[in-house]
Amino acid sequence: MSDVNLATIDLNLLNVVATVLEERSATKAAVKLYVTQSAVSNAMKRAREVFGDPLVVRESYGLTPTARGAELLPALRAWLEEARRLVSKAPVFDPRTSTRTFTVACSDAVAIALLQPVLRLLKKRAPSTRLRLLTLDRLIAGDGLARGEVDLLIGIPPVMPPGLEAELVYRDPLECIVRRDHPQVRSKLTLSLYASLPHVDLALFGDIDDTIDRALARHGKARSVAVALPHFSSIPLAVLETDCVATISSRIARAFAARMPLKVLEPPLALEPIEIRQVWHRRSETDAAVNFLRARVREAAA
Repeated sequence: MSDVNLATIDLNLLNVVATVLEERSATKAAVKLYVTQSAVSNAMKRAREVFGDPLVVRESYGLTPTARGAELLPALRAWLEEARRLVSKAPVFDPRTSTRTFTVACSDAVAIALLQPVLRLLKKRAPSTRLRLLTLDRLIAGDGLARGEVDLLIGIPPVMPPGLEAELVYRDPLECIVRRDHPQVRSKLTLSLYASLPHVDLALFGDIDDTIDRALARHGKARSVAVALPHFSSIPLAVLETDCVATISSRIARAFAARMPLKVLEPPLALEPIEIRQVWHRRSETDAAVNFLRARVREAAA
């Protein structure tokens, strides 16, 4: 590609290609680009000649990227973001007068731990800003950070795709909760009792995390998960109605116990603390508003 003469290429084609690949529809791309569908079709015809590839193929439900098209999309996004950054003037952010809407993706556990202190800080420092929370599945399905529709992800990111940055917000040990009038649990959990009790556990995306199972296996023990739930906020409700034990982060356990008849106990085996991080896209490094929000999240977690 080193001998390609960029002067012979209409760089506007790259924006059209990226939009069509993202929207998987020439009609939707035309609406987003404020052009006609025929203009998009003509641009894609020229783009196919430039790249020597169809880029998309038509299916019954829309357009599907070819292997080459799928490979191009992340690079095109990055190129367009950098081009926008180069030609745009960074807006001035004054937290005292800003009406910006901050969009954050997180689990309900993070909301339980941080929402109230973050709201208090925003009310004090940036009273006219607004806060919008999205679920993690919404973030993943929409690729929110990459598309610029989400300012921050706060949680435990399993992977870090290229272009994202992260920092530790807080580290939290795990603790156990049972109902206060549990017939078997007094002031302490033994390993044998912990393993024999039915458990409530989180299945955030359908699968139960096996951290506790692996820790028990190291002691020759196993457990039974009687209730698997998709939301942290449902866990104490199940614990209150059963003889189950649940193992969750300390901040969440104590927040629940302050409002419900629950006992918080130390787990009878070594479990690594969880690490909650906030993740942002690299293009946000120079966004004063996102930097302000990140600072408030750190302050709320302190």
